[in-house]
Amino acid sequence: MQEAMLLSIGRFICTVPWFVVCCVPFYPQRRVSRSVMGFVITTVSILFFLSNFFLRLYGDNYIYQSSIVYLILYAVIFGLFLWGFRVAPVKILYIFLLVQAVSTAINYTAAIFLRPFYPGERISLQNNLYYSLVILLITAALAPAVWYFFTHQLREAMAELHNRDFWLLCIPPILIFIVTMIFNDLGNNTAVPQEQAISIFLLITAAGLVTYFINVRLVLNAARRIRLETSVAAMEQQMEVQAQSYLQLTQSIETSRALRHDLRHHLTVMTAFVEQNNINGLAVYLAEYRQNLPPENELQVCGNHIVDVLVRHYLQQAKEAGAEVDVKLDLPADTGIKDTDLTIVFGNLFENAVHSVVRQTSGRRFIFARCGIENNKLILTVDNSTEGKVYDRKGIRQASGIGQNSVKAVADKYHGTVRFSQEGGIYRASVLLFCVLISE
Repeated sequence: MQEAMLLSIGRFICTVPWFVVCCVPFYPQRRVSRSVMGFVITTVSILFFLSNFFLRLYGDNYIYQSSIVYLILYAVIFGLFLWGFRVAPVKILYIFLLVQAVSTAINYTAAIFLRPFYPGERISLQNNLYYSLVILLITAALAPAVWYFFTHQLREAMAELHNRDFWLLCIPPILIFIVTMIFNDLGNNTAVPQEQAISIFLLITAAGLVTYFINVRLVLNAARRIRLETSVAAMEQQMEVQAQSYLQLTQSIETSRALRHDLRHHLTVMTAFVEQNNINGLAVYLAEYRQNLPPENELQVCGNHIVDVLVRHYLQQAKEAGAEVDVKLDLPADTGIKDTDLTIVFGNLFENAVHSVVRQTSGRRFIFARCGIENNKLILTVDNSTEGKVYDRKGIRQASGIGQNSVKAVADKYHGTVRFSQEGGIYRASVLLFCVLISE
């Protein structure tokens, strides 16, 4: 009875607090309330405690049966995380492996700390209550640092990094886990001194934790660099939009000033025709005047000013190159998407389209585009003529540079998709974004 109680308490201390810690990086993506999360964790913890107690008390082959309990526990917790959070399974796997390594390091450290007090004895959860208490004290001492790392670096990593990045990040934890399992068998070998086995365990887990931290920092720095490059590109495009707006405004002012100056002369001539009662001459003069009026300004493309100025700027270049333009953008002023992100998407797609038609040396040149918002989804398609192969064998746009990556980054930000394809001499680009109200 005593061994069963000590073991159940020890495993409860070694395992249950980490249920809560694993929730921290995914908290912004939770599907359920905190009360539901608390109820689930409490229920699973009680069942885990009771399972260890009764298996140790009545089980014939406790070591084998406890391994089954752990496998069931991990499977249940993994399924509950998939149910409770909107995250990919690979991210949950990475956090579980990281927490397992931290917990193992704490257990080994506690064993080394107690070794001088119990020379020649094997320290385990089922025969030493102090072992569980030391583990609890070390866990409590490290809790602030672990909590800070999980709420800042890891939570940022969950938001910034792609799922494919975590498949790579999981490789070192999996290898370290396999190694610890191999050396765990060595630790159970009575021919090997326990001090030596514990030291090996601690060194392996310490190396693993350092590797985890360095890998996360490296990948996060790469993601931040890409985000910074994207922001710089967006700022440059916005500056171009503002320059175009200023140029259009200046041209409008100059045109209005010239029209006012000329209008006085036209009024003088028309007044003379009226005074002479020369209606025929006035009609002829008005007809000539109407023919000499400057053309009307180009109609706006859409209701969003940023997109309107930017798209008209690139379409003017396409028209000057002799391209046929058919663009219909049903885009309001308030789309629920930041203007900087709209600038990245529309700027890069239309810039690529213009570059394609300008580089053409023969054949029909055209740009067709459609955009609309329906059911909180912004859908943009841009088709343009092209000459030569735009994609390589892997389906990646040749010489796309940061532009294509920037569009993909915006699509990921709004949980959308991007697709590029080429069919003969037609290059097609499509973007889907989920519109949400975002506070600046």
